[in-house]
Amino acid sequence: MMKYIIVCLFFLIVSCNFSHKKEKGNVNNQSDFCKVVKDTLIAYEIEGISTEGAGTKVNYVNGKITRSVTSIYGETGQATIIYEFETDKIKVLETKYSYKSGIENVKSDEDMLLDYEISYFIDFKGNIIGNEIPERIDFFKEFKEAVPFEL
Repeated sequence: MMKYIIVCLFFLIVSCNFSHKKEKGNVNNQSDFCKVVKDTLIAYEIEGISTEGAGTKVNYVNGKITRSVTSIYGETGQATIIYEFETDKIKVLETKYSYKSGIENVKSDEDMLLDYEISYFIDFKGNIIGNEIPERIDFFKEFKEAVPFEL
């Protein structure tokens, strides 16, 4: 019985000892763990847009901005603006709601009415690409002052 335990321990030690060695002949055997994508989510307050408040949650991938979701609150309604950052332009998805009654009476989505949903593109200076959209919320200047595009 003692020989059996010693043999088992020997094989266990030998197999553990050699399991970490790299293959011979493969000089560039780098792990994919070095290429792990780093996602970061940061929340920012944006001043000067609304007296009721405005904040944004920004996603970064490998230190570069990729997406933001901004909520703007007002006395008569609220809006959500999503920026999706591409290499040469920004896709904007804008949704605006009105409150059925005052802001103090809003308890759920049932207390709001959809005013509009629009989608358009802007450049990195905030200028619209394509046709002008008269009824949009333009706060890109304030956004750019509050939010870094690279970490």
